[in-house]
Amino acid sequence: MVKDDENWLLPQRKPITRDVLDRAIGAEAEAASQEHQAQDAWFDGQHGTVMLKLTDGRVFGAEPGFIPSLRGASPNQLSGLRASDDGVYLVIESLDLHVNVDGLVTRIMEASPLAIKRSGARFAGLTTSPAKAIASARNGRLGGRPRSKPKTTAKHG
Repeated sequence: MVKDDENWLLPQRKPITRDVLDRAIGAEAEAASQEHQAQDAWFDGQHGTVMLKLTDGRVFGAEPGFIPSLRGASPNQLSGLRASDDGVYLVIESLDLHVNVDGLVTRIMEASPLAIKRSGARFAGLTTSPAKAIASARNGRLGGRPRSKPKTTAKHG
């Protein structure tokens, strides 16, 4: 409402035509195409990670502690994690929780490169393969990892 000298008046509104509706729908579709949308989402209980596959094929993972609304969630509750039908939200029905996918992906991508590097290294270290098993056995036969040398203190004199 708008107030003139003494009275409140309703603003003059333009009629809503088919053309106006079509432009609004087109603008909304354009905005939605610029946002990240989930194709699939799940909780990887083995690694304790919330996983997210986007419609453009990228896959992201984050520990539940990285997502404030999931910090107190149990693994059992997280096992119900899924993407909403339109891909806009991560949903956990048992918690009545909806996490915006675009906001989450933006937060993950804005995280420090060091944090991303550490989480990638952690997942790489969890990977097992026949080659790693052979290398580990060979290293064990050689006496294991070399002991670190104690640091000596410099003497001033």
